Amino acid sequence: MKTKLNSLLISHGFSSGNGGLSLYMKLSNSFISAINKKKLVKGYQLPPTRLLAKDMGLSRSTVIKAYEILCLENYIYAVQGSGYYVNDIKDKKIKYSVRTHKQTTKYPEVSERAKHFSSGITLMNRGHSKGIAFRPGLPPLDVFPVRQWQNLTNNYWRDIRYSDMSYSHTLGLDCLRRNIADYLKMYRNIQCDYSQIIIVTGSLHSLSIIGDLLLNKKDEVVVENPTYANALATFKSLKAKIIPAEIDSEGLSLDSLSHIKLKRGKLIFTTPSNQYPTGVQMSLKRRLELLDWAQENNMIIVEDDYDNEFSNWESPITSIFGLDNGNRVFYQGTFNKILHPSIRLGYLIAPPHYVGSIKAIFEQSLRFISPVTQKVMSDFIEKDYLNQHLRKVVQVVNERKQFFVDHFKNVFDDSIEIQPANQGLHLMAKLPDDMCDIEVSKMLIGKEIMSFPYSKYFIKNKREKGLVMGFSSVSTPIIKQKLEKMARAYGDYKCKYNQI
Repeated sequence: MKTKLNSLLISHGFSSGNGGLSLYMKLSNSFISAINKKKLVKGYQLPPTRLLAKDMGLSRSTVIKAYEILCLENYIYAVQGSGYYVNDIKDKKIKYSVRTHKQTTKYPEVSERAKHFSSGITLMNRGHSKGIAFRPGLPPLDVFPVRQWQNLTNNYWRDIRYSDMSYSHTLGLDCLRRNIADYLKMYRNIQCDYSQIIIVTGSLHSLSIIGDLLLNKKDEVVVENPTYANALATFKSLKAKIIPAEIDSEGLSLDSLSHIKLKRGKLIFTTPSNQYPTGVQMSLKRRLELLDWAQENNMIIVEDDYDNEFSNWESPITSIFGLDNGNRVFYQGTFNKILHPSIRLGYLIAPPHYVGSIKAIFEQSLRFISPVTQKVMSDFIEKDYLNQHLRKVVQVVNERKQFFVDHFKNVFDDSIEIQPANQGLHLMAKLPDDMCDIEVSKMLIGKEIMSFPYSKYFIKNKREKGLVMGFSSVSTPIIKQKLEKMARAYGDYKCKYNQI
């Protein structure tokens, strides 16, 4: 261990000045104080005697004597050929006192904004550490080309220039932004200048940027109902007034807004490719109507093209951004859903007149995403690895979806109705209206099975009951095993529920 301990030892009483004790006793006492106060914990390797002597400005014999005392007192132990390590002191009597305060310490309160974000967190859907089946929104994690990504990363560090390790471009590397622009041109028929693309960590990061850019307190945001719970939490935390828009067979229903008189209308948030969580794909006719409605009401559309790679694979519909002639649409996408969530990489296409303001926000907050990840992602696209991976992912997703639906129907019979129409990475199963889907979800989490309660996606009014489940993140044998376990757990729960 080569950690420099000067500051730590001085703060625990060591002084090289005159005093009654010898230097080796002062040194050993400062170590004892640090160990007793858990600043040096069990198993910590102390610096070699020669190195510590140099750091502390002492003779090596002084350090050796101090270590010998610590060994005799059983505070440390020596391993031949390795060094000295801190011992377990839980059985030793601690002789130091802890300072206490007679009065409760007061600190400044958090801001009103922080309070709003703290209250909004209860709306969000969050995972747990007990496995990934059947968490919605996860891609087939087991088919990610780890070796390709590793090779590209190794290439980056092999060819790195010192200048590349300086501050990076605020809005993202030009090479990645250009490659994303080409990728979207091919897959989504989107025409945009690469300078409009901002590299972000994901969809919530995009929403946070748009919120900081456009929303003031009590500005109105039209949000689909039901909707993506995390987006709803973000808008509420930003103190926006939420205007719910119902979902019909063609997507966001403008008729449900006909009675609304907007006073401070600002944003419309929509997931048209695969409405989350219902799975409805917005029709081309409705997309054009929504653009007209936004123009009439002087509002901006935020198009979260959620799961577009899957829902637009066979019969693509032009994005709202691609239909827009008035620079009134923000388009957000992410690689977290087609590669893996831990990559934390997405993109936001902004109307040209907003790019400068977004850059100013970035430079005073996040600055930029890791250039390493950006460059590797750029190469991943450029070498056609992304295209190859997408084809494989779509195939695997379709196979696992069909297996999930068939086996779900087999093990649940008619006790739960599954809706397989969804084209993305999740499915929905309806529960009886008198059953609490939140409780069912909690019960399943206890069995290491993940699902989100459908009722939490609703803003207000009628809250339907159900479970939103992912199916693609695990292999078919695990799907089979988990569904059978889920059916048994639900059967037991239903029996107890009917007895109440």
